[in-house]
Amino acid sequence: MAHNPVKVMLITANVGSIFEDAEQMVSAWLKEFMATVDSLKPGFLAIHCQEVGGKNYEQTMQYVNQFIKALLASKEMLSYNRSKIILDEDFTAANKFTALGTLYFVHESVKEVHMWDFTEFKYIPMVGKEVLSGNIENVPTKEKAKFPLTFFPDCKWSRKGFIRTRWKIYDKKI
Repeated sequence: MAHNPVKVMLITANVGSIFEDAEQMVSAWLKEFMATVDSLKPGFLAIHCQEVGGKNYEQTMQYVNQFIKALLASKEMLSYNRSKIILDEDFTAANKFTALGTLYFVHESVKEVHMWDFTEFKYIPMVGKEVLSGNIENVPTKEKAKFPLTFFPDCKWSRKGFIRTRWKIYDKKI
């Protein structure tokens, strides 16, 4: 079936500082983000976040939930009828914690989107809105790893790692 090309918007952001002064920075960041989304009108929007919860995550992780709620409730995001948000927030698991997050939004005009299931080894349809946070080790639609400390011998404790997802929009794998 023929379909129009889907505009894809990929963003990577170190969001740590917005949680350090959440009262001022979260609303300013969201305002700029929403203006960009409203201007570009992507069909598929992917945001990769580093430092989710900030550098002092034990004290500031609480603001992440408010950030996500404000993002999901904004008028610019109302026409995105599918979303998957995956946030590594479990800082009590030092050997696995990366403070990474991935946020995906699909516009209602995009009819066919699938996400790879790394457990079942197949694409599954993306439906609804889902926020997965805290301990995300068993989320099957992401691959996550923390780099070994030997990669960063000068750091006493590093959160460096990656989260990976795979997508198929119509018949195009991205």
